Amino acid sequence: MITVVLSFFSFAAIIFLCFPVRAYARAKVASYLGDDTAESAGMLTLNPLAHIDLMGALCMAICNIGWSKYVPISPHRCRKVTARTAAIIIAATGPLSLLLLGLIMVIIVKILALVAAPSAVLGYIAIGLYNSAEISVYLAVLNLLPIPSFDGYVLIQGLLPRKAAIWMENYSRIINFVVFVLLISGVLSLPLSLISSGIMWLFDLATMWLG
Repeated sequence: MITVVLSFFSFAAIIFLCFPVRAYARAKVASYLGDDTAESAGMLTLNPLAHIDLMGALCMAICNIGWSKYVPISPHRCRKVTARTAAIIIAATGPLSLLLLGLIMVIIVKILALVAAPSAVLGYIAIGLYNSAEISVYLAVLNLLPIPSFDGYVLIQGLLPRKAAIWMENYSRIINFVVFVLLISGVLSLPLSLISSGIMWLFDLATMWLG
């Protein structure tokens, strides 16, 4: 029963917290740089209903892999920096927001352990929050994959030879499908989990002063 509750907690954390935070952060930074495309589309909000993709949520419930609605971004409309710089900043915002969210949840867990009297309920809440932090960090690492439709691709796109970039964009659907299969099979999720665990270890180390 506890396992089911924690699994539901993790699912809810992804759909109602991680996805909206990442989407909102991207929309907010884009708006700050001068691009109001996401804001006009109603994406500049933390309301999960604005970001939930039904198919993505269903896949998350069945396969533990899902997605939220696409946040429309038009870097060429950014007035404060060049279009390329804007694209890089906005792409970096996604993973960074998830890492920050994970760190905040780790800090909350440590504070709960300090100020709250030990109890089964608080213990389960702490476990749920820590699991959610792990998920947030994992999603950040996942989004840094250097393939089309992921933030990592935007970050390295300018460094790729033109032919390589065109090839990846032409075959983006096939590449994304292969990555999806590799994630479900565990071939790709294992190294991503190892990287995520390393980051969580750093978060735990950085918050040791909280007890």
